[in-house]
Amino acid sequence: MEPSTSPPVSTMDQIMAAEQEKWLADAKAAVKQQAFYMKRAIDEDNLRDVFKYSSAMLGELRTSLLSPQKYYELYMRAFDELRQLEMFFEEQRGKGHTASELYELVQHAGNVLPRLYLLVTVGAVFIRSHESPIKALLKDLVEMCGGIQHPVRGLFLRTYLTQISREGLTLIENKVDEESTTGDAVEFVLQNFTEMNKLWVRMKHQGPVRERAKRERERKELRDLVGKNLVILSSMEEVDVEMYGEIVLPRILEQIVNCKDELAQNYLMDCIIQVFPDEFHIKTVETFVEGCGNLHQDTNVAQILCGLIKRLGNYMENEPEASSALFEEHQTFEKLLEPATKISDKVGSQASAMIYSAILDFAVKTSKGEALGRVDQVLSQCAGALRTAEITSQAARTLKSILTTPLDSYTITDLLELGSYPSVMQLLQPRMQKAVAVDIVEKILNKGTVIPDAKKVASLFDFISTIVEDAKAGEDDDEVDEEEIEEEQNLVARLVHQMRSPDGSVEESFAILELAKDRFGRGGPLRVKHTLPTVVFDVLQLVKRDEDEERCVKMLKFLHGAIDMIAEVPEPEKAFKLYLECTLVADLKGLETSAYDFATAAFDIYENGIPDQKAQVEALKMLIGCLASCENFGEDNYDALSSAATKWSIKLLKKSDQCISVFSCAHLFSTKGSSEKVLVCLKRALTAAKQAQGMAKSSRGEMGPVELFIAILNKYLYFFDKQEEGEEAQIKVEDVQMLVDLVSNETSSLASAAGGEASDRVLKFYSNTLRHIMALKEKKPEKYSALSLKT
Repeated sequence: MEPSTSPPVSTMDQIMAAEQEKWLADAKAAVKQQAFYMKRAIDEDNLRDVFKYSSAMLGELRTSLLSPQKYYELYMRAFDELRQLEMFFEEQRGKGHTASELYELVQHAGNVLPRLYLLVTVGAVFIRSHESPIKALLKDLVEMCGGIQHPVRGLFLRTYLTQISREGLTLIENKVDEESTTGDAVEFVLQNFTEMNKLWVRMKHQGPVRERAKRERERKELRDLVGKNLVILSSMEEVDVEMYGEIVLPRILEQIVNCKDELAQNYLMDCIIQVFPDEFHIKTVETFVEGCGNLHQDTNVAQILCGLIKRLGNYMENEPEASSALFEEHQTFEKLLEPATKISDKVGSQASAMIYSAILDFAVKTSKGEALGRVDQVLSQCAGALRTAEITSQAARTLKSILTTPLDSYTITDLLELGSYPSVMQLLQPRMQKAVAVDIVEKILNKGTVIPDAKKVASLFDFISTIVEDAKAGEDDDEVDEEEIEEEQNLVARLVHQMRSPDGSVEESFAILELAKDRFGRGGPLRVKHTLPTVVFDVLQLVKRDEDEERCVKMLKFLHGAIDMIAEVPEPEKAFKLYLECTLVADLKGLETSAYDFATAAFDIYENGIPDQKAQVEALKMLIGCLASCENFGEDNYDALSSAATKWSIKLLKKSDQCISVFSCAHLFSTKGSSEKVLVCLKRALTAAKQAQGMAKSSRGEMGPVELFIAILNKYLYFFDKQEEGEEAQIKVEDVQMLVDLVSNETSSLASAAGGEASDRVLKFYSNTLRHIMALKEKKPEKYSALSLKT
């Protein structure tokens, strides 16, 4: 048995399209032919033949072969011919035939569809004749059209009725017919709309299931035929907001809900939004939103509600004065929010987020004095509605948009009043939460906004907690990216400078920084090392300008705790430098106990936390410089710290480092007048330099032994020059002369050796030292007369 060789789908479509064109051409040709005979009968004034040929022409509309689109083309061809037929019937009234007689005559046509088209055509003439009440004629016509239940044929028949009846509706509105009212006209349109929608929905179920998608496309092409009825209702001047709210809207919604068809519901609900005036929507928003809650589960309720809310928001922008009063009078915001929350429980996370996004935009646009309260209300209900929902990626993007709206619309200080803002942020994945938090921080920095009190600072930390604190146990977090964290924390650290009392209050500013330290402390090692130093420096500034000693002591204790946290990260070198900064400030304020505590903490870090030799050398330089700058230590404390610095200098691994560090310690003792200890330091430095000379050649970049000797000579000169006349001299001219001779011999050997960059540097250093000595001899000849130089 041979396999099936059915043509591919595209070929089948081409065959069907060709057949459709052929059927349409045949039907059009038949309409044209019968219309020709009809017109000839009209010219001959032969009423019987006119009925005969017009009925035959309209019989072509009984076809079931054509697609809706092709049927529409055929309908329009027949419609053009019916205009002439209507004119003929109008002329017959002047030739002795009443409209009622014609109305009776056409009802004898053989087939139902042609008979009803003729009936509607004569009906238009009957309406203009005023022989019967218009409402009775319209009612009869709309009921008679019920004889056609085929979806496509019935839909186009009622479309024809809609077009033909417009004049009758206008006559009713103009009160030409005293027996007919606007209510009758509205009832006619509503009844016709209901029947047309039923026919339109029925198309969905005609034909095989496999062609369902095709039929839905065809239905979309016919949707405006049904929607035209709503346009007619909206254009009727006598339909006021009361009639709309009590009759029109409830009837329309009843039909839309009952049809249970998502295509019809999506389209017709949008039609309502677009065609009726803004004032109507404001006064009936509760009814409309309630109707949305009863729609089919597959209907895009979110899009419908968003369309309504956007329409109302645009009205506010275009007519702010008129709309504002209406919104407040009718409590539009409340009537949108409450039922929207109920609807959001029935839809997915994306649809729910869309609804709240639209309501939030509306609240921002329309609210004045109550703006922040209403915005926070929306955020609160949004967070509650989606707390247990599965947030899709699309919903997450919409939620981020929700968070961006108040950020773009209000100042940061106003934004911080929105207590529910962080709750919405928590619905997002950590990375998106961080993006929002960074946006908030950048806005503060770009605008230079000051966060003026502890309450607002606490709110701010709630808003940006995702980039300040580590994720809580059980919460998902992105893989740690240290570079990304560093960028975030650098932003947050800059933020600290914006946290201060605007009136310069030290107490309030310190309270803010205490809170900042507490929140930063939850950030874990990767964050603390970037954020806490900024808090330390800002508190130090407060200490410098505060005159309250008790508060200064309190702030310094606070700083000690903050730096301890940095040391525990561990970040020993950073903590070491901060301890020294605090030592200087405490000494400046005359708070010796605090200064001593910071200095000993720095020594402890040096001893236990800085194992690297190179780092130790640099740390000792800073430590010695710090102690040398302090002016308010007592003798015992100062001596203990200076001796400790000297002890650690002697313990340095490299002799060259020992030498430099020890002769630097000499300055510590000179400030307290301990010239004996100065000399001890200088002698130890000289011993270390000689030991360095006895070792292997120094590494590149180090200070060589000769250079060390020259440096020590300069220190001897410095302290010798500082000795006052009459003071017991610890450094004698003989000591200086000994060094001059030593350096002279060493440099002579260096000069006779091969030159180089290092040699040139040392010789230049020595040359400058000689010039300095000569200048001293000229300035103080009596003091330096015994000092001789080799030339």
